[in-house]
Amino acid sequence: MFSGKTVLVTGGTGFIGGRLVEKLVLEHRARVRVLVRNFARAARIARLPIEMLPGDLGDAAAVRAAARGCEVVFHCAYDFAGAKDHQRHVAIESTRNVGEAALEFGLARMVHVSTFSVYAPMPNGDLTEDSPWPKCKDSYVLAKREAERLVRQLRRTQSLPVVIVQPTLVYGPFSPHWTVAPIQRLTTGLVPLLNHGDGYCNAVYIDDVVDAMILAATRPGIDGETFLISGEKPVTWKDFYGAFENRLGIRGTVEVVEEELIKTIKARRRQRGTLPQLLNLVRHPEVAPRLISLPLVRSTLRLFRNCLPDDRWQALKSFLLVSRSGNHVLNGSGKVLHIPDEMLLGLYRTKTRVRIEKARKHLGYVPKFDFERGMHLTARFIHWANLVSDAPGFRYSLE
Repeated sequence: MFSGKTVLVTGGTGFIGGRLVEKLVLEHRARVRVLVRNFARAARIARLPIEMLPGDLGDAAAVRAAARGCEVVFHCAYDFAGAKDHQRHVAIESTRNVGEAALEFGLARMVHVSTFSVYAPMPNGDLTEDSPWPKCKDSYVLAKREAERLVRQLRRTQSLPVVIVQPTLVYGPFSPHWTVAPIQRLTTGLVPLLNHGDGYCNAVYIDDVVDAMILAATRPGIDGETFLISGEKPVTWKDFYGAFENRLGIRGTVEVVEEELIKTIKARRRQRGTLPQLLNLVRHPEVAPRLISLPLVRSTLRLFRNCLPDDRWQALKSFLLVSRSGNHVLNGSGKVLHIPDEMLLGLYRTKTRVRIEKARKHLGYVPKFDFERGMHLTARFIHWANLVSDAPGFRYSLE
């Protein structure tokens, strides 16, 4: 399939791109080239016999140099660093540079890795490639949508041989968002389960995603097509987090009333301005005692103490000294409740079922990893990476 052929991977130092590089080299004997901006992040793929070129995707000349002589390019990169406007700009310019390089050197195909989040906020019921893109203010969603529009325009105007894949929630070894982050949430506080956790989590194991990308690069007659890539069927959020809980030997979820959670989210949103953030900093337990020890602050507080009635003084003192945070301490538990942002809240509350019939028919995509098998392999990674070595009941088996 790729034996002896040169393949360019952008985002090869990341989660999906890194696994793609491994499978291309070890299973398909491809000659892999990776454009690397930060070599400190390349440790995972540096052990492989690949070509790593220094360069930034925002540099059109560097992208052209990397694409020259390649058969296929997999565009997996997305830069989460910097301000949201910067992320969006980088996403568009990098996609433009990759697409134009693919056209200039006549590459057989460009596989553009997008996300099913372009359909957010998602409705209940079936989700297909024909589903509309509702109004959305999320900057990540908007950037991904604009990148898709760009490659479709290049397809329409210049016949760019591009295929778009839209993975769902990708978990497995090295997954920052859907393996490492859930573990951190469960081990440092409580994860809220809305409506008994019966919302649908459309999870897909990393190797299934990468296999679908390789199929997208090689199947004839699919240029210009878009494919949703997910697992065989969704699991509930209760089952998703429960799988981690069972393997960690802890209980880190709690059922919450949606209305109360929404109130907390709105309250947190009001605290995001400059003044609330400054007040939060002042009330930090490591900052407040030092401020109070300053002579000017102490004299000012004495002035307030002498001028204010007792009840007003006690309220002011409590306001200044009680630390606030972005999360909420759940009454009766003493544990921090990890408050989801609006995007994650939308995922928790909906029953969206991602359909993969199109990928089955035109890619020949068949998920090899059901959720149980995928989580078993993920548990092996958790053990290997020593992510929860101090968890009291961590259960792990090679069986």
